[in-house]
Order: sequence, then structure tokens, then C-alpha cells
Amino acid sequence: MTVAAAAALAAQAAMQHTDSLPEINLQNLIGPKPQPITGVASVIDGDTIEVHGQRIRFNGVDAPESGQYCDDAKGFEYPCGRRSAEALDAFLAASRPV
Repeated sequence: MTVAAAAALAAQAAMQHTDSLPEINLQNLIGPKPQPITGVASVIDGDTIEVHGQRIRFNGVDAPESGQYCDDAKGFEYPCGRRSAEALDAFLAASRPV
């Protein structure tokens, strides 16, 4: 069955039985809108901040841990975790308030 056929079948069923089907919308699927968290952010590492004691990890971002070291293209070790945290801190400083 194609997607279009399945959608047509679902629409037809919904029109015939509108009294028994719950309303479907995005708000019903994701729940209530969360309250915003604002304030001064402390950088934990390159993908995590803390605001008012609440840790917030960025979805879809993976950065080195703050104490982690990496090797560059020439094989030299450097503090990639610290640099990642510093880059996030610089970004947040230019984006206040968070």
C-alpha cells in the first residue's frame, strides 16, 4: 500500500467516525510546552551547560569532555576538551542572555 493510499484510507475512516476519534495535533503528541530556562550559563564542557543548577545537554552535539586530550593531524596532543568548552563559553558570552 502506498503512503497516499494509506492516507486516503485514514482520512476516509476519520470522516466516517469523527465522533469516536480523538483530535490529533502536535500539542497532543508532544505534551505541554516546557517553561523556558533563562539565566547565566556555566559551561560544563563543549556540549553541556548549567543554568540555575540545572544541567542542559545539547541535543545532537557531541563534544570532547573538558579534561580530554586529542591528537592533531601531526600527532601532537592538545587539550581539545578545554578548547571545546572555551569555544562554547565565547559563543555564549556573545549571545547573552541565554
